[in-house]
Amino acid sequence: MNDPSRSALYDDADLYDRLHAGYRDDVDFYRRLALDQGGPVIELGAGSGRLTAVLARTGLEIVAVEPHPAMRARCEARLADLARDEPDRDVRVRVVAGDARTLELDVRAALVIAPFNTLMHLERLDDQDAALSSARAHLAPGGAFACDLFVPRFGAPGVVRSESMPSGPDGLGGDLLLWQEHDEVEQVITTQLRLDTIDDDGRLQRRAAVLRQRYWTRFELERALASAGFRSTRLFGDLGRGPFTAASTVMAAVARI
Repeated sequence: MNDPSRSALYDDADLYDRLHAGYRDDVDFYRRLALDQGGPVIELGAGSGRLTAVLARTGLEIVAVEPHPAMRARCEARLADLARDEPDRDVRVRVVAGDARTLELDVRAALVIAPFNTLMHLERLDDQDAALSSARAHLAPGGAFACDLFVPRFGAPGVVRSESMPSGPDGLGGDLLLWQEHDEVEQVITTQLRLDTIDDDGRLQRRAAVLRQRYWTRFELERALASAGFRSTRLFGDLGRGPFTAASTVMAAVARI
């Protein structure tokens, strides 16, 4: 079922936002951290600005780092909408092109975050180490690094799942088909996505993308953080800061220097 003509999901900001429009699970977790730590805050993998806009409303200085041009443009547009719709709000966000592995910013942050599976785009150990070391280097004394990653639950390989999608900005709903392939040796999940919509004239519109993610285990994450120089790590089993258990579907970490 591979289709090499499909683009990476992050090249299609419209499709990305359709898929994640209702996702709010991480909002309170990162907003609370930002308010507790203060600014500046560096967000690695800002994407289309879903979480960035939430953090912007805190009034803290935010540096939103995103490597993909389409996602960066959508993030900037979302922040422009926020500034227009809420003119009395002090929005202090800088959106920058950057790679978490080689980041060199002119700021030392109270908080660096890698939300919504950002670290799962780093497949090689040296890339993971470089990103975590860079995050550590950008922290001010007393600073913290936080991330969240999904805990993989594997179903039968190659099974197609179908979901009905709510209407997007174009007023069109749609049918989402997705299937996953699991490379157990490389610890990689590849998700193939296809969204079909039918316009008012009855014409089929099809959008397709692929998402490749390298999953982590609990002790792998804890050891990587320790190796990067973080002195203590609190691991949670959900974004409400509950304990990590065998039933957890998310692991979230807050590491301190």
